[in-house]
Amino acid sequence: MPKTNRKERRKGPDTLQRLIVLVSLLAWVIFISALVVYHYARPEIAYSAFQSSGTEVYRDHWVENLRQLFLLLLWTCCGITLGGMLINWSRSRRRTDYFKMNTGLLAAIVIAILLFYYLP
Repeated sequence: MPKTNRKERRKGPDTLQRLIVLVSLLAWVIFISALVVYHYARPEIAYSAFQSSGTEVYRDHWVENLRQLFLLLLWTCCGITLGGMLINWSRSRRRTDYFKMNTGLLAAIVIAILLFYYLP
């Protein structure tokens, strides 16, 4: 049976926890910018027969500079999120400390995108 008469000595988030939140926001901004870069780097697709009039030419290759920037942004986002998760995991010592779900979700998304990119 847990003791309920313990005094709560925590005064709120410290500087490192606030920094983790800011780093998480930075990782989300980097991820969204990676999605924008992906849009411009990928090959163009004619989505339907009604779209092309026969004179339009669609690019069928990646723009190399933007592809490299896309991968750099994804790896940066992956490193930031995994680092933030590691710091959060090492700092949580109580049962009432919680796992930041948005950081875990972002890490899972970025790792899945990198796996789909590198695996055939």
